Amino acid sequence: MKAYSRYLVTICTTTFIGVFFLRIYHYGFIYRFPSEIILGCVPTILITLSLIAICSFVQKPILTKFEKIIDKGKINQKSLTQNDIEECMKSYRHYDIVIIVAHIAGFLVGAGSTSIITSIKGVAPFSLVTFILIELQSVGVGFMCYTINNVLVKRLYMTQCMRNIGIKLSDNLARVQNVAVGACIYVSAMNMITIPYNLLMHPVENGFALFLRYGVIGLIFNFIACAAVYTVIARRIQNTERKVSSNLLAETKTLANATKENAESSQNQSAAVKEIVATMHDSTELAGNIGEKIKQVSALAEKSRDAVQAGSEALQNNVKELLDIKNTNMLTIEGIRDLGKKINGIWNIVTIINTVADQTKIIAFNAELEASTAGEAGKNFHIVATEIRRLSDNIIDSIKEIREIINEIQRASDSLILDSEKGTKQIDSGCESAKSLESGFESIMASSKATADSSREIIDYVGQLTYSSEQIFITLQQIAHGIESFTRNTADISAASENVKDIASLL
Repeated sequence: MKAYSRYLVTICTTTFIGVFFLRIYHYGFIYRFPSEIILGCVPTILITLSLIAICSFVQKPILTKFEKIIDKGKINQKSLTQNDIEECMKSYRHYDIVIIVAHIAGFLVGAGSTSIITSIKGVAPFSLVTFILIELQSVGVGFMCYTINNVLVKRLYMTQCMRNIGIKLSDNLARVQNVAVGACIYVSAMNMITIPYNLLMHPVENGFALFLRYGVIGLIFNFIACAAVYTVIARRIQNTERKVSSNLLAETKTLANATKENAESSQNQSAAVKEIVATMHDSTELAGNIGEKIKQVSALAEKSRDAVQAGSEALQNNVKELLDIKNTNMLTIEGIRDLGKKINGIWNIVTIINTVADQTKIIAFNAELEASTAGEAGKNFHIVATEIRRLSDNIIDSIKEIREIINEIQRASDSLILDSEKGTKQIDSGCESAKSLESGFESIMASSKATADSSREIIDYVGQLTYSSEQIFITLQQIAHGIESFTRNTADISAASENVKDIASLL
């Protein structure tokens, strides 16, 4: 449930329960008109609902902005800016202002208007003392409802959301609990005042018995209200404190383990320092071996330099061959394009032949008609015209086949051009890669040459110092590992200390 939904549920629930709680004392004790507790509550509810709606309209953008920042932090805490944190803290602070206005003003205007509404209905005449007493009750109940809303939505939900995304907060929940208890005591006292006040304003026979009866009823309702506030606030705070205590215990254990590891690491460092002295006595024996190893490294560096030089020359030849292939490929593409142009010329010739064949077919058809009208004399001419028309049909059919073949040639030509261009691009890419490799080979060759030269210089200065330095280095590595372990443990101690400090600020 989002913060705004929690706010609406909490403010509506606490406000309406608080209103009916007050009406029990107003109409049950002061006016002695119990039917008005339920039946006459519409004006009070409407006034209170209007104030809640206004305050909720103001509260929505505040909590909406808060939820957006929380959702952003849940996805990636590192994406939060300083402005996001300030906006989140601003929404956290402004939340109180709205609910104070909502509860205090709501109860002052809504529940506090009971004496005015009662006089308007004619249930009882208006009394300034009664009005002041009801307003004092309304302020107390409104503050108690505000405290519940503050704890459930702000101090528990919003605070936990902010801590989950790395925003540190320090809240004194014990002080909030004390405030809630004080509000309950104040409300209980103001409610119980209504019982003797009513008997003083409207004395009756057996007033003491009526006082006792009302007193018991009032105490029961006060007890229920205080128990509800305790359950909602104190129990939630206690659950939070239990979680804090568990976290504090876990962090304390982490501190103890880290401290123990630090002690062991210190012992290991002490032993490693002692080994430094012992290893210095055996440095002479391996000095010669180190010199031999350096000579081998020098020889390998020279071989590596020669191999890299040969590889660089081969790579240069490869680049030249790739460029030759690229040039040949470009000539092939140009030839294919020229072939395409010639194919287009063939298209023109085929079109002319097709036109001639169509015209010949028409002429042959007309000749057939003329020969058929000439009788026996045109019989042979009719045969010739028929053969010409058949030849024209065959030519037209052949032209169709030629067109299909030309289309296939053009498609194959286009595909070949695309493949050739793609191959050209791949060749360009290969040339670039080869050039990069060539640059890398030059760098490697320079490094190999420098290594070989440096190795020859080092051989003259190795001697006994080489072995001693190696042993000291090994021992120093052990010390370094111990120091790294000590550093990690120190970081754990520091982080745990920070957590302990944050946890302690909650208690």
